[in-house]
Amino acid sequence: MLQGFWVRNFKSLRQFGVGSCFPKFVYIEDESEFLPYTLSPVTFFAGASGSGKSSVVDAFSFVSDCYKHGVAGACLKRGGFDAIYSQSGKGAITFGFQFKQKGEADVATYAISLFRTKNKVPYIETEILSYRQGEDAKPILFLQNGAEKSIRYLIPDKELSAADLTKIEFTDHNRLGLAALESHPRFPVLASLRTMFEDWTLCSFTPDPARGLDKSLPRRHDSSHGLSLSGLVRYVIQHHKGDLKSLLQRVAVNIPNVEKISVDDTNPDKPMVAFVLFDRDYPIPITHLSSATIRLFTYTLLMEENVPALLTIIDEPENGLDLAHRKKLSATFKRFEKMRRPENPQLLISTHCPDILNNQHPSQVWMMEKDRDGFTAVERASDSMVFQSEADYSNPQWFTELFSQFEL
Repeated sequence: MLQGFWVRNFKSLRQFGVGSCFPKFVYIEDESEFLPYTLSPVTFFAGASGSGKSSVVDAFSFVSDCYKHGVAGACLKRGGFDAIYSQSGKGAITFGFQFKQKGEADVATYAISLFRTKNKVPYIETEILSYRQGEDAKPILFLQNGAEKSIRYLIPDKELSAADLTKIEFTDHNRLGLAALESHPRFPVLASLRTMFEDWTLCSFTPDPARGLDKSLPRRHDSSHGLSLSGLVRYVIQHHKGDLKSLLQRVAVNIPNVEKISVDDTNPDKPMVAFVLFDRDYPIPITHLSSATIRLFTYTLLMEENVPALLTIIDEPENGLDLAHRKKLSATFKRFEKMRRPENPQLLISTHCPDILNNQHPSQVWMMEKDRDGFTAVERASDSMVFQSEADYSNPQWFTELFSQFEL
């Protein structure tokens, strides 16, 4: 699970850090009294439009594109290196992730920095994966001076000295070393990080494509535009047919006015998913449902799926939902965290919806706003001076009152 992450010089995120990485970017008068906190299983990013929420989402998408397609391809997809480089920025574009392996006490840190040559060709400047064991951080993957050489080092055992490093040579300055490394039994975090960047899920779709007779092949996770919703359902049918009835029951209770959900993939000319509503005695195909119902169905399926992504990011889930659906979704997030199993995904949710955020604890919410220079500043909502007592945390309108203080 992600404990924290930081971003430097990427779009509006010139100096940005949350969770365990937050202290690196703020001044703390008395660090001895500072209690480091990590990201919760369900974490919210809130702020006015233009505060940088979409840049946080795209930061994950960018690193995933670097992993899958190389640095040049990830930059080109966004208009080139200069298009994503923070104005008046100094130094490289940097991303860092602190990651805790399931069942282990130690934390791994993965950091990459990217820059461009004089000919404006982007390259990997540094790439480091270190594994903290006790007080010492042991580097597993190490790359420096990426423009001049492409040599990455893997330490296969914590007892080995620098002279015993395994040298892995690459000729491509464009590719991440993490993508080329195999899993190692001493460092399971390698496999976990690879899985996170390969299978993380972004959900910010428009429902209309999901209404059609999508012919997608079975795939585990939903796409960012809903085009593979049928593919997600096919994956569930194919790999977890024995639990399908239970899964659909868990999903149905989180959607207003839905009594039952059925799935039938035997007829390729008909929609696979149908819903029985409390005020109807016959199934209604997904093609005839409201966009709000389709959205809630997809969000809940992503949370309840048997083999979920390690990380799921949902961008502004309130879009297209009425008050009843927003409250139902908020309760679903709350219940998901309370009942969360270790194999469930970690959720990062970008929103500015009071109906969702008022129902969450302020320690789960990171408030974002633009500073005087136009870059994103961030702090935990619970660190605001508005919270003077325990009663303030249970205020049913805490986000509405806090958000009104921000400059919109």
